[in-house]
Amino acid sequence: MALIGKVQRGQPITADMMNNIIDSIRECQLQSVVGGVFKRGVGGTTITVKAGRPQGEATLCPFTPIASAVTSGYEVTFQAGTINGVLPSNMLGKLTNVTTSSNNYFYLKCTTDGKVIISSVLEKDTTLRTPVQPTADTAPTEFNIMVGYMTTAGITERTISCGHLQARIAPSLQEDADEYVAGERNYTQFYNWVF
Repeated sequence: MALIGKVQRGQPITADMMNNIIDSIRECQLQSVVGGVFKRGVGGTTITVKAGRPQGEATLCPFTPIASAVTSGYEVTFQAGTINGVLPSNMLGKLTNVTTSSNNYFYLKCTTDGKVIISSVLEKDTTLRTPVQPTADTAPTEFNIMVGYMTTAGITERTISCGHLQARIAPSLQEDADEYVAGERNYTQFYNWVF
């Protein structure tokens, strides 16, 4: 269909011109979406595209450990990831001297001011770390998240779901005061980080 030219001031709009305008608009309307859902409603048109990756293309999730064999064992790098928007200080580096003489556990060690995460760093350990304990009146100033491991066979796995990490402070438990005092808080509130 040929595009119509602009209408000049004072020029009458004929039925043919109006039909051409309507036909042009209809040709621009979206009729369907490949790989998604298309809905028309009173409030307008909604297009929802399903998340996914192109067929045959592997996408690594944040914090996926990637091991490379070297003469002294393995070097481990990680697919870039953040926690609460904070990029670990050594994210672009490597964990070195990773051997297969025992299992290796990869941790994201986070430092906080008790309210927000200030910094984080990736670390390796050959033993499981003790979970952080809740602290009184504020969240702990340091905690670890196991993000992956490497077996003695040199196989690496991620231990968290796919996506960047979010941590928040949550009340953990309350401990009653030794004695009741009217008008005062008669317990101690403990807090911890949850992800």
